[in-house]
Amino acid sequence: MGDTTATGSLSGLRHHGSGAGPGPHAHASASVRVRGLTVAHGDAVVLDGLDLDLVPGTTHVVLGASGAGKSTVVAALTGTLPRGARVEGVAVLETDGTAVDLLRVPRRVRRRRLAGRVVGTAPQGAGGAFTPTMTVGAHLREVQRVAGRGRPRLGVAHPHLGTSPRQQLVELAHAAGVEPAWLRRHPHELSGGQLSRLGLVAAMVDHPPVLLADEPTAGLDAEATRTVGALLAAYAAAGHTVLVITHDDAFARQIAHVVTRVARGRVVAQGAPEDVLVDTAPALRPVRTVAADAPALVASAITARRGGRPVLAPTDLAVRRGEVVGLTGPSGVGKSTLAALLARLDPPDGGQVALPGVAGAPRAGFDLPPTERRRVGWVSQHPHLAVDPRLTLRRTIELPTRLAAPGTDVAARVTALAQRLGLGTALLDRRPHEVSGGELQRACVARALALAPEFLVLDEVTSMLDARTATDVLHVVADEATAGAGVLLVGHDVAACVPCATACSRCARAPTAPSCARCTTTTPGSAPVRRQPSAGSRRSRRDAGRPRCGAPRATTQHAGHTRKAPSPPCT
Repeated sequence: MGDTTATGSLSGLRHHGSGAGPGPHAHASASVRVRGLTVAHGDAVVLDGLDLDLVPGTTHVVLGASGAGKSTVVAALTGTLPRGARVEGVAVLETDGTAVDLLRVPRRVRRRRLAGRVVGTAPQGAGGAFTPTMTVGAHLREVQRVAGRGRPRLGVAHPHLGTSPRQQLVELAHAAGVEPAWLRRHPHELSGGQLSRLGLVAAMVDHPPVLLADEPTAGLDAEATRTVGALLAAYAAAGHTVLVITHDDAFARQIAHVVTRVARGRVVAQGAPEDVLVDTAPALRPVRTVAADAPALVASAITARRGGRPVLAPTDLAVRRGEVVGLTGPSGVGKSTLAALLARLDPPDGGQVALPGVAGAPRAGFDLPPTERRRVGWVSQHPHLAVDPRLTLRRTIELPTRLAAPGTDVAARVTALAQRLGLGTALLDRRPHEVSGGELQRACVARALALAPEFLVLDEVTSMLDARTATDVLHVVADEATAGAGVLLVGHDVAACVPCATACSRCARAPTAPSCARCTTTTPGSAPVRRQPSAGSRRSRRDAGRPRCGAPRATTQHAGHTRKAPSPPCT
């Protein structure tokens, strides 16, 4: 195989050197043959007799519902299964005329010779893969230096822009939809969708012949999903071997040459996408109306700054008890920041968040008394970072249950909550690293519901779930709203987050241009409007005569209709 070239456009990933033999920077192609892969934890069989053929130049997609065993495939191939897991079968990696069984390769050999160089891995929940004290750019350059040590690099830069390692990194990052400013930030300053794309860049930075991507589009809006899909397709077209784990049928249609659908650890269908993929998403329940004077969790002119930078414009938003409010927008516009402020995890830098019936100055975080803190339930978009890794799922759900309902049958309530969210009893005795991301996400929802909160703030709660499981979870959320809870449902895209289209009482969409997010305000029941400066103020005089930008208009979608607001001017 010859060089692979990545330009600023996705079509820049090309395969060169046909007929001329390998050049000085050539990579040998690699294939992986999996036969009879079986993984068990105790008495539970997670994967049962899986067969896969991963060949150069193709993208093989493993598709299935949450908890089907998809991520276990990547964990087995990369040697990251939990301690005590039993593995059977073979996974033969063939490259450079040699063969090695990935299920039995010594850890030292895997780390020094395979990881990053021959097999690149983009894990699910990429936020935990970055060093929190380093900027992501410094982290990627470190990965580039370590992975490239001891062998010739595979040149990927555009011929007119040079082939330095730094330029190669910039080119690959651009192809993944990564903005240069992101590279100068620390992981906690980026959204989940931004970290997901950067995790893919980290896996591809040394251009390994085999790429394993676990849920690479989790938390991404539709445009970013298409960008990532085009990059993966181009990577495979350049002669690499690509395995993608996903629950998204539409994404699988975009990139797959071969699809393997799994359910409960077994292969139920395998073949071409047109033969395997069918639309099985169930219908959702209709929207119900809520009284305008219902008690509400209210944010008034709240703002936020991170590292001295404004990340949230002055924003007004109210979530009434008994309704589901959807908040959508592209990755990185501040949805999660707004959600965390409404959940009162952190105090806003400006404005205030008020709960009904609470007098006095608003507080947040550990300053809140326990009785007030439990009134708002919170589910993070990063479930692995939101739980204690030492606790089983049962214990994770049990602790808030004891706080909210002392004296009740705690064990029965924990089991009932788990069953509502499709979590089997056997799963409850596992720890976070022993379950899938989707299962852990649902356990976090159960933990939030255990408090019987008046309000729920759910951040990308369906990002790791297939359409059917996501619908089931949103039915549970709708039931909570029917029982009187107010729900804020954060999603990256109305089309991608199926429930937002019909299950929400109101659905506010953030502006798609971050530069204009600073000058819009979302108010309950109305489209986002510009916060007007006082007459004669410095800002008013400065903005006089300034032309409007060409950013897409902010919209607020209501049940049955959509209204558009005028495009806000840049400030």
